[in-house]
Amino acid sequence: MIIKSRIQFLSYLSPEHRLLILLCGYQDEETIAETKFWLLKPFNWTKLIALSERHRVLPLLYKSVKKFSYSTVIDVPQELKEKYLAQTEHVMRLASEGIRISEILKQKAIENILLKGPFLSQQIYDDIAIRPSRDIDILVHPNKVDETISVLTQEGYRLIYPDFPLSRKQQEFYRKRKNQIALKNPRTAVLIEIHWRLFSQRELLPISIEDVFVESREVEIASKLVRVLSFKHNFEFLCLHGSIHQWFRLIWLRDIAQMLLSGMVPVDEAIVNAKENGNEIPVLQAIQLVNSFFGTCYLLSPIELKKVKSIVIQAETAIISNEKLTLSHKLSRLRIPIYKMRLKQGFRYKLTCWSLLEPNFNDWKMVKLPDSFFFLYFPLRPFIWFYSFYIKKVVNKKQFNKRVLD
Repeated sequence: MIIKSRIQFLSYLSPEHRLLILLCGYQDEETIAETKFWLLKPFNWTKLIALSERHRVLPLLYKSVKKFSYSTVIDVPQELKEKYLAQTEHVMRLASEGIRISEILKQKAIENILLKGPFLSQQIYDDIAIRPSRDIDILVHPNKVDETISVLTQEGYRLIYPDFPLSRKQQEFYRKRKNQIALKNPRTAVLIEIHWRLFSQRELLPISIEDVFVESREVEIASKLVRVLSFKHNFEFLCLHGSIHQWFRLIWLRDIAQMLLSGMVPVDEAIVNAKENGNEIPVLQAIQLVNSFFGTCYLLSPIELKKVKSIVIQAETAIISNEKLTLSHKLSRLRIPIYKMRLKQGFRYKLTCWSLLEPNFNDWKMVKLPDSFFFLYFPLRPFIWFYSFYIKKVVNKKQFNKRVLD
């Protein structure tokens, strides 16, 4: 059954999970008292810090712990402060580079939107360093992808995904079925992902790229204006992104809670917008999960709860379980397309949920075929996948053990 109260939900969790959710959530008088109570109970700081890193909420944890330390006796580890400062420095570097690249692209008449990371953090938290990030995500028009690659190459970036030249057929297939490539600056180690759609699955968010750019808004960072998604598009985008990944990182849910609690997106309006795009279920799932984890009170009707009951439970399990289970490439990964199929109606959408059966960079790199035989990658796909994630790993492990023994 769906857990009906936050107290009931928290009672099932480890002390570290419970504290992480309390410290990173919305703080009212009741929650503050509850958090102080659990801070005085035995818990493991090492596990708590590790959990905060896994869920990308370490900055939120640090700021909250620091605030509580003024009124509660807490022996805060130096490690937490050091990790917070290191993450903040990294995010500031990414933000600075993102602003610089965005400006260069604008000078070249390439419209762009900065997604997620420090730019989303500034937009919804008014604090650039709340959301840790490993890269810079930039959305451009599909017909500007090659030009964007050229500009970034001139700025010292090199393609790493793919890390080999694609044939004409491979590039056509990839641009049609996927939505991003990655470049890295070998000198600064900054990673940039260029997106030409918000999702690989076009059917997931049926909004034209033109509408996304027209409705986008500007935020000011370091006296510079950068373009980000509108609140409406960002909310649905974040709900879909979290949902297809089973919400296995708490920061994704915390973003949703922040947007709802601050009134950036009224909940009724969000549900209406989602229904128009066929995304009612992911949004309802997000709202119910925010209720469970962060104590909000956005009540869903019995009919709405019934629609999302099983996928809410599945997401709750993913959030508190080892993330390796969610990211596994083994046969158990087949459960992910089945889960995704339940998020939305429509035959075309459900068909695209099985993209893991389509050829990818690894296949093309491992088996070289001329474009005239490109169709053979489809029947070869299961064999290449099985070889890559089972046979090859076993062989590599045996070779490693042999070297150790020698």
